[in-house]
Amino acid sequence: MTSMFSKSKMWPVLFAAAVIVVLAGSLGARLVTRDSSAVVLNASSATIPDPAVFEVANLEVPCWTCPANKDWPLRFQTNLDLLAPLGTGNDNAAEWFALFEKKVGPRAAEATAAMERRVEGSEWLGMVLPPDDPLLLEAEPWCDQATMTFYPEIFELDGYATRITNLLLQLNFVRSWVARGLAAESSEAAMADFRRAIRLGRLLRQEDVVIISDLVGLASIHIGVRGVYQRALADGDLELALLASVVLGEVAPQRLGTKQHLTSTDLVDSMWLDNRGELQFRLPAGKLDAVIETAQSSPDRRFRCEAIVGLNIIRNLGTLEEREHVIVVLDELAGDADPKVAEGARWSRDMPTDVEQIKQWVVPVQKK
Repeated sequence: MTSMFSKSKMWPVLFAAAVIVVLAGSLGARLVTRDSSAVVLNASSATIPDPAVFEVANLEVPCWTCPANKDWPLRFQTNLDLLAPLGTGNDNAAEWFALFEKKVGPRAAEATAAMERRVEGSEWLGMVLPPDDPLLLEAEPWCDQATMTFYPEIFELDGYATRITNLLLQLNFVRSWVARGLAAESSEAAMADFRRAIRLGRLLRQEDVVIISDLVGLASIHIGVRGVYQRALADGDLELALLASVVLGEVAPQRLGTKQHLTSTDLVDSMWLDNRGELQFRLPAGKLDAVIETAQSSPDRRFRCEAIVGLNIIRNLGTLEEREHVIVVLDELAGDADPKVAEGARWSRDMPTDVEQIKQWVVPVQKK
């Protein structure tokens, strides 16, 4: 789910996701009710394990283009514990990050204010928060937690109306930690910041429900590992630089794979407004099969969820034969072993499609 995630816009978020794929470098939900005294949360204490022991002789360069590996899930094949293991904290990091959700989060204004405090960073990082920014410091222990799960604990799974956290703020945290690490005199301090950035990226990818969250997580890992690479070279640690370079080499295939998945299942080319402003819908040959195959069998949950929301549109707007086929598929998926996939399928099967909302998505595309 990404194209269905921004509170009210499906396809614009797809385009935003595509931008992140290139640059790298928002499910109606209810925020958990909190009174004013509970808005400021303190993370539980945690330890950060040392990176796993790295043996150069055991390092492999993953072959993303090999035919035998074409069905790999879009995940790093290199063990990221070699660079930045997750922390051991028992809290759900999503509890804190959800507070800054754009517009409706109880601390959304603080996120906006933080963005206005940014200063110019290094050439490839852009604008960053000052190294001692209070919000940046407050975020640090939340990156030491072992889990980050938003759905349905904090945000409700609600198809293309499902809300997301403030991903732009998190990406700015990552850039700011890496900028601070690049400026640090101590290699130990620098690596702590780079690894924190990687851990946040790993946490963002952990739940595997929302495509754009996954892309921001991927971008965060990319930025953090790039910091590791630069520092390792500066320190003459060629083994660590080699490891970092192999991880960096896995980023582009995952971005490309994400873009290919989105292209194969999106429905932009199936919808248009006629001369009377009425929505028209017709699936190109093979599109229904592609969407169903992804919904049923993708090794990545986020692509299954994305395709399932597309099935909601087909169920309501497709031909009679297409609708009947989709209902059978959604009935099967409603009993899926993955509870988040099953919940998404039940939503897709039972909810009507908001045609007026879809018109708003189609108009900007049609004008291009």
